[in-house]
Amino acid sequence: MRTIYPTLLYGLLTLLAACDLINPEENVPGYLYVTPFTLNTNPATEGSNTHKITEVWLTVNGEFLGAYALPALIPVLGQGEQIITLDAGIRDNGVAATPEIYPFYESFVRTLTLRPNEVDTLRPVVRYRNATRFAFIEPFENINHIFREVRAGTDFNRIQLTTEGALEGSSALIQLNRDNPAVEIATVRGFRDLITRGFLVYLEVDYKSDAIVLFGVQGFKNGVPAAPVFDPGFLPSATWNKIYFNLSALVVAGDFDEHRIVLQTVLPNENGVFTQNNANVWLDNVKLVHF
Repeated sequence: MRTIYPTLLYGLLTLLAACDLINPEENVPGYLYVTPFTLNTNPATEGSNTHKITEVWLTVNGEFLGAYALPALIPVLGQGEQIITLDAGIRDNGVAATPEIYPFYESFVRTLTLRPNEVDTLRPVVRYRNATRFAFIEPFENINHIFREVRAGTDFNRIQLTTEGALEGSSALIQLNRDNPAVEIATVRGFRDLITRGFLVYLEVDYKSDAIVLFGVQGFKNGVPAAPVFDPGFLPSATWNKIYFNLSALVVAGDFDEHRIVLQTVLPNENGVFTQNNANVWLDNVKLVHF
């Protein structure tokens, strides 16, 4: 019997050790609950604080853990004191398949002590980075705004300012009908040095629209204009929305010394036949930002 007991004990300890290898003790995560972002701006120098931050990009102690739709409840295995970095995520050109960290918003950084099964709530507040440069900010609060109709032979007063249906104060209103089914407008002047300190150029636009609107750039070399290039745009939206157009590739691709922002819209049609008698496009808080 004395020889059997140690053998049984050894076998039992071996079995327990094997169980630990097969089913090791799991780490219990702590949780971060991240609310939607708030954007703070200086209205005089940075314009309105409207934004469309749709995701949070999470980094913990320098390790990127993923992007999450807001609001987000995120498990984090690290325990104890952790450096939490939250970056504001947007959709490039409004496309869900192209999520990006918006480079012009600063990161939100906090140091937290995470504990298993406990939830820490973060309410991120961000600003524009100090390095952000605003080529222009157009809130459409003054009749001397920077956009003008550029189609030959058209009415140069197609852009009206209105408080009816406006987002903030007054907004720009473009009206389309069968007699005037198309509009093309551009900034009254070009903008230089958009990529002298970096290669990122974005156009922020608040909008509400009954029609598709295309945006693009027109390059100038020594004062000679090239044909406008239209790339991103937005679809009709019955409610106010915001979009971040990434114009970087359009600006970098051409050997131009200045660029105008252009947009065009047409009364909805199918195979050349108008499907509506009228359409309205509202615009507000248009900003051209770069580094």
